[in-house]
Amino acid sequence: MNTRAAVAELPERNDQDDSLCQATEERVASIRSYWDAHPLGLQYVSDPEVPVGTPEFFAHIQPWMNPYKFPWIMERIEAESARLKGKSLLEIGCGMGYDSLEFIRRGVRVTAVDLSPRAVEFCGQHFQVVGADAEEIRVDNALSLSFPDESFDAVWSNGVLHASGDTQKAIDEVFRVLKPGGRAIISHFYRKPSWMYLLKHAGRANIEYDDEDPPVNEFYTEAEIEAMFHKFQIVETYREHYRALPVARSGFKAFLYRFLFRPAYNLLPVPLAKRFAYKYSVVAVKPATG
Repeated sequence: MNTRAAVAELPERNDQDDSLCQATEERVASIRSYWDAHPLGLQYVSDPEVPVGTPEFFAHIQPWMNPYKFPWIMERIEAESARLKGKSLLEIGCGMGYDSLEFIRRGVRVTAVDLSPRAVEFCGQHFQVVGADAEEIRVDNALSLSFPDESFDAVWSNGVLHASGDTQKAIDEVFRVLKPGGRAIISHFYRKPSWMYLLKHAGRANIEYDDEDPPVNEFYTEAEIEAMFHKFQIVETYREHYRALPVARSGFKAFLYRFLFRPAYNLLPVPLAKRFAYKYSVVAVKPATG
């Protein structure tokens, strides 16, 4: 099966692009530059002999990638795919394409976009080597999507909108491109208070990356997250990542995390641990017109 996905250049500027303030545009540029330099997945390569972009490469890093790293994400893909089989889904922030791939395998028509041209290139390579067909893969900006109003039956985004530079604007764009009755399945907003929020402020060295953190990674309270969906009808919310999972990185802070914090924190009873869950996810529906 040959992939129909085409890697596109950044779309031409439009009125929505022009409406972005200069500060936001500079933020978006810094976010794009960061993720071009740090494609999510490369930090998980433990064998330098594995050629990047090959079937062996994508299989090698898969256990560390969404949705395989987080079992609850795979469960959500299974449930949503049953609703969306044969329908259109937009993934915002596709990265190397693992989430989109699982939707495609379950009969959903997927359009995958990412701000990073390098991520889009990886996604195209991934789909080609596994023989998956996407409707399209393109570079696009979550704050100014290039699709017409009411284009999709569902929008999926996992761990992306809070790192877009303007979370409310990104959610408003999700609303715009959804058809009436369409589903917004937005996972992994960074939550506060949470165990990761505390760790983030406990020292300068991060846990997952060898050098600097991404330029934007906003933390919100649950009330702040839900308020950003004021145009929608929220149908489900989830506190997730309330257990500290393994990390791939080495280093002093990762050592403390792996051998001190993680085993101690994971002894907490579930009800108490959930109070400090790291991530919050929302499923919401765009109200039908009329």
